[in-house]
Amino acid sequence: MASNSTITIRTLRDNQQPGTLHLTVLRVADEIACGTNFSKRIKKIIMIDEEGARIGVLIFNDDIQHFNDLFIRNKTYAISNPHVQNNNPLQIELVLNKYTTVNEASEQINVDNIIVYEFLKLQLIDPIIHNTEAIDICGIVIKVREKKTTRTARGATKYVREITIMDSESRSVVVSLWEDMATNDGNDLQLLANEYPIISIGHVTAKKYLGELQLQTTMASIIQINSGHEEVEHLRSWLHQNNDPLKIHELAMRRRIKEAKETTLHDLIHNRASLCEDNYYFFEAIVDKVENKSYIWYDSCIICNSSISKNGDIMACRKCNNDHVETTPRYRLLLNVMQGNVRAFITLFEEAAMLYVGCPVNEYLISTEQDETKSKYYKGLSLQTTTKFRFLIPLNKKATIINAQLNVVAEAIEKLNPRKEMDIKNETKVAKIKKVRKKISKSIEDNDENLMTTLDKKTTTMKLRKKKTIPNDEEISISSENDETIHKLFKKARKTSKEAKAGSSTRAVKPKKEKTCC
Repeated sequence: MASNSTITIRTLRDNQQPGTLHLTVLRVADEIACGTNFSKRIKKIIMIDEEGARIGVLIFNDDIQHFNDLFIRNKTYAISNPHVQNNNPLQIELVLNKYTTVNEASEQINVDNIIVYEFLKLQLIDPIIHNTEAIDICGIVIKVREKKTTRTARGATKYVREITIMDSESRSVVVSLWEDMATNDGNDLQLLANEYPIISIGHVTAKKYLGELQLQTTMASIIQINSGHEEVEHLRSWLHQNNDPLKIHELAMRRRIKEAKETTLHDLIHNRASLCEDNYYFFEAIVDKVENKSYIWYDSCIICNSSISKNGDIMACRKCNNDHVETTPRYRLLLNVMQGNVRAFITLFEEAAMLYVGCPVNEYLISTEQDETKSKYYKGLSLQTTTKFRFLIPLNKKATIINAQLNVVAEAIEKLNPRKEMDIKNETKVAKIKKVRKKISKSIEDNDENLMTTLDKKTTTMKLRKKKTIPNDEEISISSENDETIHKLFKKARKTSKEAKAGSSTRAVKPKKEKTCC
């Protein structure tokens, strides 16, 4: 596409007044206020050329209105006479001003084929090094939260949305999408959330929160959803083999627990000073009781997840200060657990509760719509008592101790070897049955031998007396199809044996004739 008058990004130099660049829009950021008293306004656009090189394009103050709504994502433009300046994080940047002309190009660039990433594995991310050194990542989106507003230290309002991505090794990490990405890309991801989209994110930074890695987008970040890159295809293949919501979240939780520190309920309650605050820990405990078995869900605000107040048709959220909010059902499971003599109250939300119950909340509601006592998920709440779990908790100010009992929210759970425990029980039961059957079989064989000896004697005696004979060995059959049949035959054999013995010991006695007197 490049002609003699068209230049590329890699040929740009600081303070240069270039000719014409053909660039395609990857991202149009929101206008932000900065500077003293927020008097300065800036808008940033991330663009790419046909060689795959990316660059930031800046528009300031009144020039923003001049170029407003001109740039559209994935469209290619011919940009003439921009100003080149050297600035971080993309080093060279373009500044559009009143001397710059922008026109849509006649030939469009297909960005899917030219964007180049240098993906870094999640396990190799260093929150210290990559706090300032931006990286590219790729992952499966397993959770998309609602967009929220937050305030900076200077009082500026910003949008943020948290998503959770997972790699093929079941490692998961939270990524904070800021400003326009929270709205634009975040909305796209929310629509595709049930399909587990695979995203490629360029230019993110890392930090550590509560001992766990977290990532966040920057002004130079870009996102592609379900692109054709090799790493994306690899994850798509892995997802095809594990395309079950419960399985995916189970793998992610198990990995988080594995990478956390283990502790005990006793130390959490009585030796908390020896533990590190603002870190994740896990402990093992047995579920003693589900405290809220009949109401394990609630109507929540879709913005903040808080419980809403119902008054007729009015759905009010006190936290959002809104009397007309949209609601969605959400799990809230209260467990009473114990580790030895020490107890704790555990609250489970969302994925952790879904894993405990065995289904998403909407499926649970459908199963209990007619009669909750007939729901297999409702019955399963009680069946899992006395089961041992691992619970992952954040040790922070929200983890409270009341009456020597820990009250905390568990973000991940893991049932400890449920299949292996069942296999052991079954093997023990089968071994006992085999032992009993072997004992019965041995008793039958011994009794059969005694019975045959007795029967032979009785047969001889009865033949001599011309009595009815007893059937020979070939006519006597013993079935061992089931224990009940064996038991009946065993009793019959004993009875026959006794009768035979009694018959052989009986002797014919001739009555004495009485003497008569002459």
